[in-house]
Amino acid sequence: MDFYLIIFFLFTGILLGFKLDEKNHFVKFADSITKVGLVFLLLAMGAGLGSNNQIVLQLGEIGFQAFVFAAVSIIFSLLAVIIFVKIFNLNNLLLGAGPETEAEIENPETENTQKADNTMSILIFASVIIGILIGFFLLNGQELVWLDSLTNYSLVVLLFGVGIDIGASREIIKDLKIMGWKLILIPILIAFGSILGTVLTGGIFGFAAGESAAVGAGFGWYSLSGVLISKLHSAELGSLAFLTNVFRELLTVMILPLVAKYFGNLAVIAPGGATTMDVTLPLVKEAGGEAVVIPAFVSGAVLSTLVPVLVPLFLNI
Repeated sequence: MDFYLIIFFLFTGILLGFKLDEKNHFVKFADSITKVGLVFLLLAMGAGLGSNNQIVLQLGEIGFQAFVFAAVSIIFSLLAVIIFVKIFNLNNLLLGAGPETEAEIENPETENTQKADNTMSILIFASVIIGILIGFFLLNGQELVWLDSLTNYSLVVLLFGVGIDIGASREIIKDLKIMGWKLILIPILIAFGSILGTVLTGGIFGFAAGESAAVGAGFGWYSLSGVLISKLHSAELGSLAFLTNVFRELLTVMILPLVAKYFGNLAVIAPGGATTMDVTLPLVKEAGGEAVVIPAFVSGAVLSTLVPVLVPLFLNI
């Protein structure tokens, strides 16, 4: 989706939500619509992957390498952000992002929230798997045009709904003031972790450092990174980059609820890389809450800007 459309729908929702409050019926309705839109988005994403013959054919050749590249890039990005959050104690400072107190754990409302979160996690996982199966067995790739349309429409609804949630939450501005200059460090750390992880992995598989770094510098933006590397280097490395970043997006969808549960709310920004600006932003909000949406959006925008700069740079090393 076009960057300006993303900005328009997200910030239109924020402005509308700012005029309302969290108890407003429209805000609650928007939250429900967002969840429904999320399911449709994940189904469309999964169907698109399952019906893509290029991805299916490449799985046998470079699937394992691509999966390892993707997993390690996520792990190193996650480690970088976890260490950063720990040093500055950000999870405890952000409103609603600290560890639960004993009273909260025993609170029936908290238990209901945890059950809802578990249900949402299962729904997210199931939606992707069902979408992939539908795409693989029922679609033949010719439906990609309307799948793209469904993805874009779902994303529009989601971004608008996420914006309303952000605007209606009065604590967001306080959280952003707490982070301050640290906000811009998050994408830099994610980029560093992703590139370091793929360089180390590439060394094991026999790739040159520059080639591996270029694959990691896709940050989940598989369409652009795959095309760039194919044109500037080779179709083989471009295919590896494409599939690696497809896996990164897919793994992000699967693990975000677990990341939030075990590593804190801010950590959910790390796995998605550049995709936290658009496709995975609603998932980040569901897993980490409204407080991490703006940092996630900024991180995704910065990383998306770095992709066309870093990929050619590393290939020329």
